[in-house]
Amino acid sequence: MYHWLRNKKAVIYAPLIFILLFAVACGSSAEPVIVEKEVVKEVVKEVPVIKEVIKEVPKEVIVEKEVVREVVKQVVVIARPTAAPAPTGTEGKMGGTLNIGSTYTVDNLDPHKGGGWNYCEICYGSVTESLVRLFEDEGAEYGSLIPHPYLLESWTLVDPVTYDLKLHEGVKFHNVPPVNGRELVADDVVWSFEHMRQPDPLYVYRTLHGPLESLEATDKYTVRMNLNAPAFAIMRFMGLSDGSQIIPREVEEDPNFDADSTVIGTGPFIMKEWIPGTSIHTERNPDYRREGRPYLDEVNNLIIPDAAARMAAFRSDRIQLLDMEWGQAQTIYDDSKWITNRYPGSRQRGIGLQHRRPPFNDIRMRQAVQAALNLQDFVDILDDGEGKINTGYWWSMENIALDQSYVPKQDLEKARRLIKEAGYDPEVGIDVVTVCRSGDPYQCRIQEIVQDQLAEVGIKTSIMAMESGSWRTRTFTQYDFDIYSYSAPAHEIPERFHNLYVYGPSSSNSIGSANAELDAAMELAGASANQEEYEERWKAYQKIFMEQVPYVFLDTPFQYTAQQPYLRGYRNSVAGYNRFQWIADFWFDK
Repeated sequence: MYHWLRNKKAVIYAPLIFILLFAVACGSSAEPVIVEKEVVKEVVKEVPVIKEVIKEVPKEVIVEKEVVREVVKQVVVIARPTAAPAPTGTEGKMGGTLNIGSTYTVDNLDPHKGGGWNYCEICYGSVTESLVRLFEDEGAEYGSLIPHPYLLESWTLVDPVTYDLKLHEGVKFHNVPPVNGRELVADDVVWSFEHMRQPDPLYVYRTLHGPLESLEATDKYTVRMNLNAPAFAIMRFMGLSDGSQIIPREVEEDPNFDADSTVIGTGPFIMKEWIPGTSIHTERNPDYRREGRPYLDEVNNLIIPDAAARMAAFRSDRIQLLDMEWGQAQTIYDDSKWITNRYPGSRQRGIGLQHRRPPFNDIRMRQAVQAALNLQDFVDILDDGEGKINTGYWWSMENIALDQSYVPKQDLEKARRLIKEAGYDPEVGIDVVTVCRSGDPYQCRIQEIVQDQLAEVGIKTSIMAMESGSWRTRTFTQYDFDIYSYSAPAHEIPERFHNLYVYGPSSSNSIGSANAELDAAMELAGASANQEEYEERWKAYQKIFMEQVPYVFLDTPFQYTAQQPYLRGYRNSVAGYNRFQWIADFWFDK
């Protein structure tokens, strides 16, 4: 995927420059904080160097200075284990059942497959866990997610293309057949990533692991990760809410275990029951590695597609946590009986344009669609005005997304001109087929708005609404559509969308994008050396993306969350379901 620095032995390192130290406060938690340090060592001659090591412990700071003799080249990054910033300053109470209201059905529970897992809202962080988890450092800009240890105790950057990943010792899988509570070891990490990267179109996340050349267990708790080129964001890939979960190999090797209908992990809750289309039930893991956690006895996901029924369930205390958009939220927002909060959105919507066949294999027709749409209408209709248009990434990720000045403006005259230049007659009309998933509350509504607006420039859409399985087959296997719509969680990093759904070689590239300029810009961003370069390169990519129009990004609404007044420990995340990585700290104050 990347085309430079493939010979890691040829990398020349700089002399010793600095030691970077920081600590993330952990509230009232007694767990240690993160300390990161970088030491660059050069074999040249003996040089006096001041080495500072700062360790943060309660009420004590120790600074040591010493002269060191450098004899080996190495870049070391050490990350010590940490809990998340404490969601409350109070020790929680044990017991209780948390019911979370949801709108989306789940198609399978295999965390390494694409599709259904995206909608298992409580699976990530509660049942399964990843090597790291992504959240903002204290005081950082909302959405500036960086990796922190989770199943890992530390990681070491040996050189720009080699990492050593050190697992916590004593972490156990759930005490259920066929693993029966055995310990998590390095071989499980190696197997999990090999499983995710298998050449099966259902395992879509292998595209995200393009920089990953190989993994090997060097001892019981250490994994050597080799890259084919430097990739600044590789540790972020290890914390995605999908495509990074560590599961035991027995789920595939045991003939009596159905990996699509249940899941085993290391998380604070054990999968108890999945009733397709209705609910997911989990129960407390008594052997969880954090003593005294989780607080709750059970966590359940209740799937209630109807908005009025979800609100009724919340008002009657059948549901303790409910996501809403403004149409619902305004009915209880000022009611002191409940806790309601407004966040930058964690859901994004858009349409994809099929490149494999006319008319949208012509860039002028794709640009015509973009020019014909009044994007603000999607905010006004779908979000009751409570949202913003996305540019080349989700507006809530302000450190990466292009600002609102880049939002395309409706220009019907330009759209008609482009259609004529592409050889079509707006007066005669152009027939196109659009597809949507009927179980999604927004996909078909999006297509209705698109239909009304494109009709003004002679593009006549025929909407095909279908159930989830048929929609997925037609969209991601048969590629039989001209325009497809989606409404999905906002992802933690830009690679999670663009490398999966736009990058030419990706198996999830259902629109058939094959643009060398876009692919090269993606690869360049992936090879960034630091955060500043990463952000700048992704912004440069977005400008190309908006010119080429493989997708038209629509809206991301503000998110409203209602919780019962006795629910404590809840915290939001800008990245969809990442918020449930804190679920071990949720508790009931009653």
